[in-house]
Amino acid sequence: MNDDIVVGVDGSAGSRVALDWALAEARRHSCTVRAVIGIGSGTPEPIWPHSADEVAEQAAHLLHRSVTEAIAAAPAAAAATSTPVATARVAAAASVAVAPVAVVEEVVDQPGAQALLTVGHDARMIVVGARGRGLLHRLRVGAVSTSVAVHAPVPVVIARGGNDQPGHGFLQQSRPVVVGVDGSPNSLAALVWAAAEADLRGVELIAVHAWFAALPVPFAATPVEITQVLGDQAATVLDEAIARVHDELPAGLRPQRRTVPCSPSQALLAAGKECDLVVVGARGHGGFAELLLGSVSHQCMIHSAVPVAIIRSP
Repeated sequence: MNDDIVVGVDGSAGSRVALDWALAEARRHSCTVRAVIGIGSGTPEPIWPHSADEVAEQAAHLLHRSVTEAIAAAPAAAAATSTPVATARVAAAASVAVAPVAVVEEVVDQPGAQALLTVGHDARMIVVGARGRGLLHRLRVGAVSTSVAVHAPVPVVIARGGNDQPGHGFLQQSRPVVVGVDGSPNSLAALVWAAAEADLRGVELIAVHAWFAALPVPFAATPVEITQVLGDQAATVLDEAIARVHDELPAGLRPQRRTVPCSPSQALLAAGKECDLVVVGARGHGGFAELLLGSVSHQCMIHSAVPVAIIRSP
């Protein structure tokens, strides 16, 4: 695995947000960004009104302009959203704002999702916008984003900021990172990844385990003791999950633990309102996005107002 962050660019507002997020993340990690634009049609017959060379040239121009504008805007965005730092750890994390980022621009003769999967198969992570310029650009999560999230073997981040507009000061984010934990291998991998991310940012990590008891109607008036037992069991699941990966967590980082009596997606989406990043594990091997990603991952992708990272166990 290499250390690069791969990001998809297509000139849309969503991809600009993804590029902004990737640049900020690369500053934190001191790594290279590979900005990728896919120009393949996915069909044997050409669909563009121009020659292949002209399409490649236009794509390269769009890509270079997008990268140049994002790099130029990053310092201004950071300055505009700068806030006082409260701790030494936060101050150290904030110091990366001035670090330069190397960007490699790549025009790939493959459709968007396939191009990102090819270039990013061994990357640190792949970053995509919530929507692009495809036929599904009006949906909250586009086809490229979903396809990459489903098939990528590396972490995938669906970037969002406000109304998917650039310049939201991703470097200056100081709210917590939240991760969903249910004890599964993918959720443990997500916990480790989220802990490293929280430590890098100098922010708190919130570990959430949701429990929901679908009780029969005759037991609608369940005694408090039963719900207390269920809550205690949920707390035990969360404690044991954190203990299993304790040695892989950054020294000194103590996750805030929350057990919530609702569905996992509801719990994460609610917690995400006070956080800058939602992290969730993927699961399954079905034929549809929701089955392959898991319903919780899929719901967070669709409904979260902040970036969502989807993590798979190695």
